[in-house]
Amino acid sequence: MGCERARILAVAGAILAIPGGASAQIAKRLTADENMFSAFLRSLSEQLDQVFASFPALCTYLAHLPRQFSLGEAALLLGIVVAGLAAEWLTRMSLQRSRNGIFARHAHESPIRAFFHGALLDAVALLALWVAARLVAGHAGDPPGATGRIAHQILLGLVYWRGFNYVFRIWLRPNTPEGRIAPVDDTAAARLLLGLNIVVVVPMFGRELAEFMEATGAAPATVAAATLLVVPVLAAILVFAVWHWRDPMAAWLTAMVRPNAAFHALKLAMARDWWTGGLVFYVLSGLAAMLAAVTERTGAARGITAVESMLLLLLLLETLIHRLSSHLPIEVPTVGDVIAACFRLALRLVVIVVAVDLILIVALGMMGPDEWAPHARAVRIAALSAFATYVLWRILKYRMDRYIADNPLPAAGFQGDSDDDAPAAASRLRTVMPVIKVTSGIAILILSTLLVLSELGVDTTPLIAGFSVLGLAVSFGSQSLVRDIVSGIFFLAEDSFRVGEYIDGSRAKGTVEGFSIRSIRLRHQNGQLNIVPFGQLTHITNFSRDWTTVKFNLAFAPNIDVELLRKTVKKIGLAMMEEPQFQKELLQPLKMQGLVDIKDGSLIVRFKFTAKPKNPSMIQRMAIRRMYETLPKIGIDFARPTYAQAFASFDTAARAAAQ
Repeated sequence: MGCERARILAVAGAILAIPGGASAQIAKRLTADENMFSAFLRSLSEQLDQVFASFPALCTYLAHLPRQFSLGEAALLLGIVVAGLAAEWLTRMSLQRSRNGIFARHAHESPIRAFFHGALLDAVALLALWVAARLVAGHAGDPPGATGRIAHQILLGLVYWRGFNYVFRIWLRPNTPEGRIAPVDDTAAARLLLGLNIVVVVPMFGRELAEFMEATGAAPATVAAATLLVVPVLAAILVFAVWHWRDPMAAWLTAMVRPNAAFHALKLAMARDWWTGGLVFYVLSGLAAMLAAVTERTGAARGITAVESMLLLLLLLETLIHRLSSHLPIEVPTVGDVIAACFRLALRLVVIVVAVDLILIVALGMMGPDEWAPHARAVRIAALSAFATYVLWRILKYRMDRYIADNPLPAAGFQGDSDDDAPAAASRLRTVMPVIKVTSGIAILILSTLLVLSELGVDTTPLIAGFSVLGLAVSFGSQSLVRDIVSGIFFLAEDSFRVGEYIDGSRAKGTVEGFSIRSIRLRHQNGQLNIVPFGQLTHITNFSRDWTTVKFNLAFAPNIDVELLRKTVKKIGLAMMEEPQFQKELLQPLKMQGLVDIKDGSLIVRFKFTAKPKNPSMIQRMAIRRMYETLPKIGIDFARPTYAQAFASFDTAARAAAQ
């Protein structure tokens, strides 16, 4: 078979113009790998034959097992479990009133304080279990003896099980929602407590069974035969547990996904479908345990068990962090939110680093500790680099989000309850802050990715060169897009406009409502929203900068006193300058410029004032109103239409004739 494959590779090498020496080396390497795999299969087949041949010995061992223990020794071993569980139950029941009182007093004011106080009381119950079980196990003799060794194993297994149950209980608290950390209801909490206990007890039972058989003198082949019979049943129970309790656990996981989290939909989907990974994990765990039983290499099973424990620990710590930070506001970022996110990432990185060590060294045995040491150092440095860059990004993002929250953008749309037609303009920094946030996030992401890859030993030079060529190709292929982006950068750098300002961009005009990296959104005063690419803005006229001079004309009767009009309007303008509502807006008072026209029997007079460009129309309306209320009282009449004058003359003549 190996010669035939080498011959095929030699022919393929000739066809593909591969040098003969290289083709021979490839064929030699594949042949060596194939021989190693064949040797492994032969060894595995021989070990399987030995295990299957040990089934009669397993039956003999089980038949003689009751003779190894007297009735008193069996009762003593059973008494370890009974005494421990009874002591734990009695202690918990006696402390239940105190625990409920703690939750009633502190749950709403300080839930974490109530959590730790309740955990201390439950720890007393766990301590009582250990003391009672230890007292009973002490009568079994020294551990070197068979009974003493088994009693010691039962004691450790009981404490291991109840220790995990203690941790799950203080997080779930069935029927005590005041002290619950997990975001589930009472029914889900009770079901999850049972399911998590099964997940812990079932693998522990398999390990304890193997140690029990070794302590009672079973041969390794007999232990392997028993493991092959028991492991499929245990794996089936674990798979059933994952499937049966998938909905309560999905409710737990989905409740910890915050609405403003990045990739919210993806995280929700992963939380709902967590059970697919759980099924695969426990199927692989069962196969690893069976392989360990046949090959007498327990590293795979121990490594997977350690990974399972770390995943459970990560779940509990993530839940505690979520409980601590769930009261924080979602819209406004806080320091607590930043600390929680950084701590959460640190936990995940620790779990990933430890899991990689366990899988590669303990579970798969791909490398020895000495061989893995340089790679482990690189992985740890890469994890520290990723954590440092993430902390930097979170701090920058917190500062930028706080600035955005403290400086909201002016509303450019319609506001029915507002008298102001024009919104206030945002500051220059507030206008460009969203662009700075996105740009800095992308830059930090790219730099941190390259840094982590370089620490892991990946040559980043081809990646940088490839992205450079790709960017150049994209820039040539989409010149209009590049023109829009570059024009937008220069417009922002020159502070040509800000959010809330009214501009005329030749293609459209309106109030700047926002912008992206390539276009600007202009809200017209009539309500239309125009989205204009930056490349199409040939010039920009900004109507909202510094100051604006408003000039308007009014028509008066031809017989008015123009000098009196000038003085009166000047007094009105100076009075408006002194009023608080106009003091900050008016830069120069209302004044009369002079006569500009005589039309249709009326005098056209021009007025002007200088104000800030926020809302000059409001000042103009108020000025005209005060002139309308003041001028007729001093004999200065506004012009009337010709037909109104004719009607007045006719009315006067009619009255004279009647007299």
